[in-house]
Amino acid sequence: MTLNVFLYYFALTLFGMILLFVAFSTKKKLERNKEYISGEKPKEKDNTETQQGQNKQQLELELLLINNNTLLKILGIFDKNLKLKLLLTFFLFGVYYLFNLQDDLITLVLAGAGIFVFVILIPGMTTSSVLKRKVKKIMADLPGFVDLVAVCVQTGISIDAALKRVASDFEVLNPDLTYVMLRIIRKSEITGLSAALQDLAISLPTKEIRMFCTVLQQSLNFGSSIYSHLTQLSADIREMQLLEIEEKLGTLAAKMSIPLIVFIMFPIVILILAPGAMRVFPNVF
Repeated sequence: MTLNVFLYYFALTLFGMILLFVAFSTKKKLERNKEYISGEKPKEKDNTETQQGQNKQQLELELLLINNNTLLKILGIFDKNLKLKLLLTFFLFGVYYLFNLQDDLITLVLAGAGIFVFVILIPGMTTSSVLKRKVKKIMADLPGFVDLVAVCVQTGISIDAALKRVASDFEVLNPDLTYVMLRIIRKSEITGLSAALQDLAISLPTKEIRMFCTVLQQSLNFGSSIYSHLTQLSADIREMQLLEIEEKLGTLAAKMSIPLIVFIMFPIVILILAPGAMRVFPNVF
């Protein structure tokens, strides 16, 4: 009886907190709409206002990659909607409570806290992990893309046409790389290829992309031959990626020492000392 009364008051308090949160969010939304109507917003954000050290171009590219993938788009919408997270938390907790009516109060509180943390953290962590994997795959497929661009340039077509042709044909292998390159090509039609390549180097701040953009910009600015530079660039990128893999393999032995010590050395020490300890202290063991 006491537990039911406590749960009743707890649910009532929780419902009041939800109403208070909805009231504050509605008030904030109304104030924001008033600022938009009065012309006070939108305001330009400084570089210090960007989140997690990312600039505007990086956030824009991540948003485009998220919108280009259905799963990431759903996770992104869910991650930004706090009300939906709270509703899902209460729904999962209600389902858990229906199937575990005999649990005590401490177990219910721990289960509710675990569900809350799971619902709040998992969408953002999943989105970040998938984005990192996509960027890593783009970097892995970039040497092949550069080789194809070099072949197209060698046939006599311009750099813009070569990028567009290879990007369209590369969609089968890596649609994200195709999406990024076609976006740069569309931007180059407005601002020029040199400015578009500079934006690409800022959007994807990796060594491979910076090298690729530098080679193309030097060819555009100084009119140098691009084919030999592109083939050398693809070879350098592959060698650099191979060196990174070798570096990871070199640190693997040091990383494996921790589980070896914990799961092998300690049990062996115990197995060696246990018979002697059992003989010395027969009444203890």
